[in-house]
Amino acid sequence: MVSPTLEFNYDISCPFAYIASTRVEALAARTGATLIYRPVLLGAIYRATSAPQGAAGSASDVYNPAKKAVTAKSMQRTLRRYQIAYNPPPQHPRKTVNALRLLHAVNGEERRVLTKRLFRAYWVEGKDVSDDKVLLDIVRQSGVQSASSISKDVFANAKAREELEKATADAIDRGAFGVPGFWIPDAVWTDFTGDEQRGRFYWGQDRMHFVEASLLTVKNGGRWNSVQSLKSLLPRCIAQNRPTGRVKVEFWYDFSSPWAFLGWTQLQRMKRAFGKDLEIVMKPFLLGILFREIGAPNLPMSAVSPTKAIWSRQDHADWVNYWNSVNSQEGSPDKNIDFYWADIFPIRTPTVLRVAIADPSTVPVLYRACWEKNANVADDDILATALNDAGYNGPSLLRQANEPEVKARLRELTAEAKTAGICGVPSYRVFRNDVLVGGVVWGQDETNVVEDLIAGWEPENSKAFAEVRMEKGGSRL
Repeated sequence: MVSPTLEFNYDISCPFAYIASTRVEALAARTGATLIYRPVLLGAIYRATSAPQGAAGSASDVYNPAKKAVTAKSMQRTLRRYQIAYNPPPQHPRKTVNALRLLHAVNGEERRVLTKRLFRAYWVEGKDVSDDKVLLDIVRQSGVQSASSISKDVFANAKAREELEKATADAIDRGAFGVPGFWIPDAVWTDFTGDEQRGRFYWGQDRMHFVEASLLTVKNGGRWNSVQSLKSLLPRCIAQNRPTGRVKVEFWYDFSSPWAFLGWTQLQRMKRAFGKDLEIVMKPFLLGILFREIGAPNLPMSAVSPTKAIWSRQDHADWVNYWNSVNSQEGSPDKNIDFYWADIFPIRTPTVLRVAIADPSTVPVLYRACWEKNANVADDDILATALNDAGYNGPSLLRQANEPEVKARLRELTAEAKTAGICGVPSYRVFRNDVLVGGVVWGQDETNVVEDLIAGWEPENSKAFAEVRMEKGGSRL
């Protein structure tokens, strides 16, 4: 067994890095990893990767109103899931370069302690960490052994400045485009192009289950499907999988999205887990029209930095690997995800969506044609052939798809998506006894949130969080 190393990259000014900082120690303890705190300068990462951001330097400033509302709701759910104190400062973002240099002037336990104090000062106590006097007061109050020797000269310390620059450059070289970042130097893995790599970078506090799985494979050998109870690494608030009353989940999708495809692959597992009292309602709509209506780019991948676009491709591959490994551990009740990135992208899907409305049973055939068989479904002849091969009458379905009432229904669903506040796909809405709970949940990476809402979690009234591990024969906290 190998003791793995985990390098944690962060900037005090990032709320998601703050969330990660409250969870990373427990993760390291569970995996037996040596945790290294290595702060980086977020602004320099943004500049180096040409990241789109607002004039104030915040990445979320460029979001359209619908996306801002959905992501703000997601942020509040996350804070409640982990019971994290949060009182953001009125002036954000604040400059943190001297706070980061201060952290690089100390090491080991002192850096860990000061990191936690600085995060709390910024995100809970409302202190101005861009003020050198405030920083020195935090040092004195922290109780670290070197507090008495730290003065304002620390902010001009050449070694600390160089170490901050080196840490930032290393993060960029490893693929960072933001924070929090997690670097596992001993991870051996195969990237989405099929090349074997050594050293793995992950981004985001919502990818910490991937970090944990990778650390466990470094420690114990093997691949992700060898990690015991892989599904349990996605944290849950509710230990049991029993719907509370009558529960309906709306699944909003367009065949054009590879992420919506992944979300669709997990609907049967969700239905199996919760049983007959869970109803799943499919909601196909024209994503491109919605994007135009809410002011979003027609092709989101083209609106991010090149570095993030590459990461997104790898992230998608990671999710395919993850869900296939979960399926394998559960006895392979579902077909393996044989994902193939479509040669013609984006996929034009109006007719495909109308076929799904005309006959909802065709959805599996249509999704697999798009994202497993690389079929150009925008071509009516190819679409008809895919349907014929699956036992349907393709020409007849295409005629039905072109009927006025079917076209009208697709327009209605697209308008309904806008009214509901949908900003992308897949999106979920959970109704318990006909009452919407938790708002719009966007992204197949939040299936654990959807599952908790089905099981009765009340995010608005949440007062306690336990990181639940679902296991055969029960659960453990």
